[in-house]
Amino acid sequence: MELTDVLAQRWGLSVDGADVLDGGMNSRTWLIVSGGSKLVAKAVKRGDSSFEPGLELATRLARSGLTTGAPVPSTSGRLTEPWGELQLAVLDHVDGTPLTGTPEDQRAIGTTLARVHVIAQEPAGDVEKWFELVTCLDAYLDLEPWIRPAVESALDAVRALNSLTWAGLHGDPSPEAFIRQPDGGTALIDWGSYMIGPLLYDVASAVMYAGTDTHLIPAYLAARPDLTEELTTGLPAFSRFRHAVQAAYFAWRVSTDDQTGLTTDNGNQIGLTHARTWFSSH
Repeated sequence: MELTDVLAQRWGLSVDGADVLDGGMNSRTWLIVSGGSKLVAKAVKRGDSSFEPGLELATRLARSGLTTGAPVPSTSGRLTEPWGELQLAVLDHVDGTPLTGTPEDQRAIGTTLARVHVIAQEPAGDVEKWFELVTCLDAYLDLEPWIRPAVESALDAVRALNSLTWAGLHGDPSPEAFIRQPDGGTALIDWGSYMIGPLLYDVASAVMYAGTDTHLIPAYLAARPDLTEELTTGLPAFSRFRHAVQAAYFAWRVSTDDQTGLTTDNGNQIGLTHARTWFSSH
C-alpha cells in the first residue's frame, strides 16, 4: 500500500504532496502537504517499542505548552497505524530553524531540557534494568578489543553514583532536534529515542553533541538548581556512559551492516571511530 493510500484510509488525509525528509538513523520521514497545511509522516519498524511511548510524551508535553511536533491521531484515535512491516505516525509540522552550537543555542537547549524533565518526572527505577539499552548489544561488544572494556567501565562509573533523578527522556537531544521558532521560542521534536531513565542521560547526550558544557549546564541548572550536586557529581560518569552507548550502537550497526539513515557507506564506522577517539582521550 502506498503512503498516500495509508494516509487517506487511516487519517482521512488528501495528500497534495509528499517529499522525503532526513529521518535520522532509525526512521523514514516525509513532509506532507494536505489541504494547504503541512504535516510530517514518520515510519519506523514495527518492533520499535519506543516509538508510541515517545509520541505519548510529546502529546503530554504539548498539552503543557511545549511545541513538540506532537502526533495527529488517526481516525481510529490511535497515534500509530501499521503499514506493512512498519508503524506510521502523522505529526504536527514545526516551523523554524534547527539550533546549532552557538552559546545562545546551547543555553536554549539546556533550558528546554530542564523544562521537559520537570514535566516528565518519573519515580526512580532499576538502573541495572535500564542498562539493557547497552547490555542488549552484548553480542557485538567484541567487534574491536577496546569496546567491551569501555562499556564495562562506563557501567561501573554509573553504578558508583548515589540516588539519581529519573524522567521521561528525549533520548537523543542533538541540536537539530531543537527548533528555533519564528516567535523566538524553542521546540523539541523527534521523540523516537524516548525512554524512562536518569535525566543525566539526556543532559550528557546534549553535552556530547555540543562538545562542551560551558553554556548548556548553567542554563539547565538555572531552571533546576535543586540538581546542582547531582549534575556536578554525576555528569562525568554519564558522559562516559553516553559514549559507551555510541560504541555499542555502532558496533551493532557495523556488525549487522545496518545502513538505515546513512548518507555514506562508512557512516557506521565513522560513528564507532568517534567513540574510540573519545575513550582514548578519557
